[in-house]
Amino acid sequence: PTPPILPEPPPETIQLKVPRNVHFGLDQDFISAESAVVLDQIVAVLVQYPSIVVDLHGHTDSRASVAYNQDLARRRAENTRRYLLNQGIGAQRMTIRSLGETELLVEETNRTNYARNRRVEFVFQDVRGVEIEFFNQEEDLQVEP
Repeated sequence: PTPPILPEPPPETIQLKVPRNVHFGLDQDFISAESAVVLDQIVAVLVQYPSIVVDLHGHTDSRASVAYNQDLARRRAENTRRYLLNQGIGAQRMTIRSLGETELLVEETNRTNYARNRRVEFVFQDVRGVEIEFFNQEEDLQVEP
């Protein structure tokens, strides 16, 4: 007799210490050296876990027109995606969204809070349905003088 086939147990929660955001300077869309260090941490996780896909959400602070901020947020997300592509992450694992100033992270009461809103956020998902825990980081925060 053949042994019974047991159902596969549900995957466990993956607890990753992975940043979920990078920051940008005022009116900038390029990846800073500090942000590259953060992105390299994200690349390492994506290489280690090929079942993870990511949405890149571009954001701005509120100090320009809505149309300009939508375009700037799109460029930020595209440049972030290009960085990941250059590190070998497949295009099929990434999508981008431009949110501009529509989803501010914090109230803009000072230069530091403006800087917190200038970001690309990573929304990770494991295609197997595994829950992923992540954290916000500010190591690359770019506060204008």
